Amino acid sequence: MLPHLESIPVDVLSQIAFFTVASAPFNGLGAVLQLLLCSRNLHDALSLKSCPQLYARVFRSRFDLVAHLRRSKLASPTTTNLALELQRRCAVLRRIRHHHIADHSILPDLWTIYLMLLESDGMNESQLHSAGIAQYIRMLLKRCLGQQGVIRDDTARALAISVACLVWSHKFITDMPSEERSQTLSELRPFEYTLTAPSLLSASIFLTFALKEAIALQVPKHLPQTQGVARPTDHDGPTLEDFFAITRRRTPLVADSGHQSLSHEPFADRAGRKMRASRSLAHDEEFYRIAHRLGLPDDTWELRSCIGLLSGTWEVLIDDGFHRKSDPAVSPDFVSRQPIQCRLEEHLCFAPCIPLPSVPRNDDFGESAFKHLVMNDCEGATVRMTANEFSDATGSSKHRYELFRPTDTSENHRDPRHALDVVITGETPRRLEATWGAFIFFGRIRLSDGLVTLTRKPKYSGDEGRGTWIFEGYIHNRRSFVGRWRSFGVSELESLRGIFSLTKVEDPPSHLYCGL
Repeated sequence: MLPHLESIPVDVLSQIAFFTVASAPFNGLGAVLQLLLCSRNLHDALSLKSCPQLYARVFRSRFDLVAHLRRSKLASPTTTNLALELQRRCAVLRRIRHHHIADHSILPDLWTIYLMLLESDGMNESQLHSAGIAQYIRMLLKRCLGQQGVIRDDTARALAISVACLVWSHKFITDMPSEERSQTLSELRPFEYTLTAPSLLSASIFLTFALKEAIALQVPKHLPQTQGVARPTDHDGPTLEDFFAITRRRTPLVADSGHQSLSHEPFADRAGRKMRASRSLAHDEEFYRIAHRLGLPDDTWELRSCIGLLSGTWEVLIDDGFHRKSDPAVSPDFVSRQPIQCRLEEHLCFAPCIPLPSVPRNDDFGESAFKHLVMNDCEGATVRMTANEFSDATGSSKHRYELFRPTDTSENHRDPRHALDVVITGETPRRLEATWGAFIFFGRIRLSDGLVTLTRKPKYSGDEGRGTWIFEGYIHNRRSFVGRWRSFGVSELESLRGIFSLTKVEDPPSHLYCGL
């Protein structure tokens, strides 16, 4: 039998080898390996070096490639490169499946896993979840976090927490023992003020809110049932109905939005749909923020695709674990979760108009944006004109912007990604002013890395005691905006700060989900 098999042409042998693994896409390459061990001649004919096209074909059938091609702007990977990448990913998946953690491979393995998730249109996630990625990261985090953590590399910690944000579902978090959730939360907090790439700051804040949502809020029993009941009694503030609405709020987790349903779909069908890239598009901004670490061309670093993401309605949770800036020994924790809601709009400046002065990269972006941005006719209401004028701090010059519309182009048929600058304005929806307070918002986006700053001020005179707060952070998965906030306009000793999480309650503009 063996001599007859050896006499078959290589292209037919390659076809046979492919079908030995095609029916079991989550089982590694064991069947091909057994074929290679049959004889030296078969090994020489079908080895990765001799027959890379076989392994490249297996890669294309098991993993997503569209996002990589869209983002890299480089030539398509060669057959040999795809074959080598398949070999590397199979080794990583094998270590995940066996819960094998080796110190020398932790960092490269985490980079592989993280990039697979950022490039996933469904198939990458299916491979990782089939191997048990959620439990693997849970085990790995125990080695990364806390004083007893044996992994001291900040990049490895940032990657591990970022991967947890992408593979843990709310059910997975809820099923954790409460002691483990509490321990993880206490160990995340020191990282909330650390800068790494990917962002350890953003990832730890995002995961903190997701973990905290597994703990039920204590709803005050003395509150009126609804606003309809509260109005005749002149009650200002939230009602039981408002609090219950907040308890239903959840940080949008990627693992809740797709891989479970994908896992019930025949793998061949998923492969046939891999050109639909909307899932990986949600991670474009996160990918571009780490592009410099990957040696990609400079033109992939501009985060123009973030324009338009902030337009819409957002629900905000702010931690009230405030501590003075002069007391760094106090780690912030949730004393309570304070909700607010805001409706935001974006205003774009196009050439030949001149945008507001830019803020140097090493300056305090949030504070500088607050000091340099004066909004004409904006105190007390969001600007709703088609074209708006903003003044710099001196008031000597005016800068023309136009309101962003959630369509493919501006009303003057200009691509939003060609904008020179973005100014954000917003306010609390009027129906919620009595519930959570009335505020206006304004800020900017730093297009070089997608950093967003928003300043929140009381909307009405007499409410100055509510304070002016500056929010700074990044957009994640196109539906979350997380970061830090701090009070403004008070002395250093009285300055307060904390963390926040905003969740989009409307879909992003349609142009953001077409091929870029």
